[in-house]
Amino acid sequence: MAYSGRCLINSAGINSSDGRVHFSLKALDGAFDWTPFLAKQEHNHEVLALAIAAMTSNSNVVIQTEQTTAWAEVWWFDLVK
Repeated sequence: MAYSGRCLINSAGINSSDGRVHFSLKALDGAFDWTPFLAKQEHNHEVLALAIAAMTSNSNVVIQTEQTTAWAEVWWFDLVK
């Protein structure tokens, strides 16, 4: 199921096995609860920076993804108030 919407974020890091950024999100509209996602490989640095900014400023993020299952790849990730 494709998803586009605002989320809370409570963690972000780098996967030691493949170097990909992972983060835990909860959809504000209730579409999914705390679920781990992965950033697209080519956007790792940008997504990690936005994730840290969101957590330190108590902001939300907006994502777009094709799946809302654990470890699905997010192809749009942005910071919102």
